[in-house]
Amino acid sequence: MLEGNWCAAFVYYCCMAVGIRLPIRYPNRMYRLAGVGAWLDWAQLPETGFFYRDKQDGFNPERGDIVIYEKLLSDHSHDHIGIVIACEDDRIRVAEGNQDNKNGSGVLYRDRDHCIFGYIRINNGYFFNFDGEYKPIR
Repeated sequence: MLEGNWCAAFVYYCCMAVGIRLPIRYPNRMYRLAGVGAWLDWAQLPETGFFYRDKQDGFNPERGDIVIYEKLLSDHSHDHIGIVIACEDDRIRVAEGNQDNKNGSGVLYRDRDHCIFGYIRINNGYFFNFDGEYKPIR
């Protein structure tokens, strides 16, 4: 049985299933996209710029955005991740893997004003391609 923190692996799988080509580990970065911190790191890179704070410059989450939670399930920063299905004023409907650390996936509503760190919106034209030298940070 799969146990532990696999919410980010769920999001990675969903992205790949809809044709978004992503690296397992972004070149020359420390973590793999199977962890929430790696998603946040990747989304804030200058070449991606996919990270947004809720309501920052009028930003509102949309279907397909990835939500990163802050201290939702633990005392750790950016501790959970999911996929936005809909945004309805003060709440979002999300699909999550390892929902509430109960080792199952599901769809539920979350309050937009509770424990949301920000969102990742991957541009429609994004395609991962790397032809440099791969030197992962250890």
